[in-house]
Amino acid sequence: MIFLRSLFICLSLLISSIASGQTVQEITWMTEEYPPLNYTKNGLRKGIFVEVLVEIWKKLGIEASADDIQVLPWARSYRILESTPGTALFAMSRTEGRESLFKWVGPINITPIGIIAKKSKNFNFQSIEQINQRIPSGKLGVVRSDSGEHYFLDKAGSSELIDYHPTGELLIKMLDKDRVEAISYSYGTALFLMRDNNIDSSEYSLVYPLTEQGQGWFGFNRETNPKTIVLIQKALDELIVEGVIEKIQANYR
Repeated sequence: MIFLRSLFICLSLLISSIASGQTVQEITWMTEEYPPLNYTKNGLRKGIFVEVLVEIWKKLGIEASADDIQVLPWARSYRILESTPGTALFAMSRTEGRESLFKWVGPINITPIGIIAKKSKNFNFQSIEQINQRIPSGKLGVVRSDSGEHYFLDKAGSSELIDYHPTGELLIKMLDKDRVEAISYSYGTALFLMRDNNIDSSEYSLVYPLTEQGQGWFGFNRETNPKTIVLIQKALDELIVEGVIEKIQANYR
């Protein structure tokens, strides 16, 4: 019995060691529909982060294509990232609550994240306290586990206000139909989705920024080999210096 228990412990340690030692080639990459950072159009993976990742692969000599990226609902991919070694997820916000949960490569500058509402609502928020007081319970739309939710709660936003939705596209539609008073989301992504869904984006505004300027990151399961993280970060840094990232971003403006 003691022998079997010792054998089980040794095997567990071996499996853990193998998992944490995975190379860049062996990582399973996940993303969601979050344009213009990452999305699917006509069956093809597109977006700023998708193109950046492909360029990182090229620098590291990895034979892979955008088709190798798994597109999943955000909440599901987030749970996988937390529990499964050898996984990566993008684009993520590096919030205080997430800092120790994952390993990180980045950042890439993106548009601010904040509270978005119709201009006709005449919201003029100066603080989170005012948002907590003005928006009714269950009338602030968010995508579950998205950075919009994390930033709002991290800044003492009331959880009673939150109304969860599975995707950004549904979130935008609920805002347009007045099913929610406002949403906490990426401003750039919201505008992109509005245009894609024939919603007049000029009727909406960022009424309270939760970030001055957003930063997107590649998040990795925390057991990922540190050497792998260093390799990917070095490749990204070189792409930034070479101006490749700026050129990619310019294509989506």
